[in-house]
Order: sequence, then C-alpha cells, then structure tokens
Amino acid sequence: MELTLPSSKTDPFRKGVKLTIAARLANACPVGAMEEYLPCNTHRPYQPPLFCIGSLEQEVFSQEYVVHKLQGLALTAGLGHCMWNGHSFRRGAAPWAAQGGISNTEIQTLGRWNSDAYQAHIEYSDTE
Repeated sequence: MELTLPSSKTDPFRKGVKLTIAARLANACPVGAMEEYLPCNTHRPYQPPLFCIGSLEQEVFSQEYVVHKLQGLALTAGLGHCMWNGHSFRRGAAPWAAQGGISNTEIQTLGRWNSDAYQAHIEYSDTE
C-alpha cells in the first residue's frame, strides 16, 4: 500500500513523500485493516485525505489535533498527561523495529532519518 504525505519535517521543499506500507501476516496488518476500512467508509469523496475530522466537513488532521488526541488517550489509559507528542511515533518506531530484527539501514530509511540520530533512541543490551 502506498501513502503520500504532502509535507513532513524531512521534506523541506514540501514536494510530498511517498511511503510504502508492507502487508504483514499478523492480526495487526495495516494493509488488511485498510482493505476492510475503505469499503465501509462510503461517506468520503474518492480522493480525500485518508483521515479527516468530521464526517461531512472532511477537515484534514493537523499535527496539533493528533497530538491533542494522543495526550487524551494517554491520560484515559492512565499513562499520564503530556507524555506523548508528535515525536513519540518516530521515537517509538526505532526501538520497536530494531527489536523486530530490522536492520539499521532499513530503520533509517523507514523513519526518513537523514542522519544516524535514530540510533540514540535504540537501547542495546550489553551483549549487543
């Protein structure tokens, strides 16, 4: 599955970034979930943003909206207030990918890191 981000921190000229999402043979497969979701979501025009605020307005998510929702969910889950921010996804993805056996080069590519800064987020054991 391919998604396009119209702009991101690593896209300074705002040309857009295409992301390829691979299917997984697991219960939490993002491609499978999207294949189930799209036919049910019939109120949307054909080419809107993937996730929108409101069923009729189709307002695009802002970073502030997502961060606010994450903070609310964290509070509801008992994880504390203001523990999550926009960087939390990228920060959490690097160690998760490393633990899953994904190579450093692939982690850097998938996270769109232009430097090796992602390595600061990965905790290695003494044997590693």
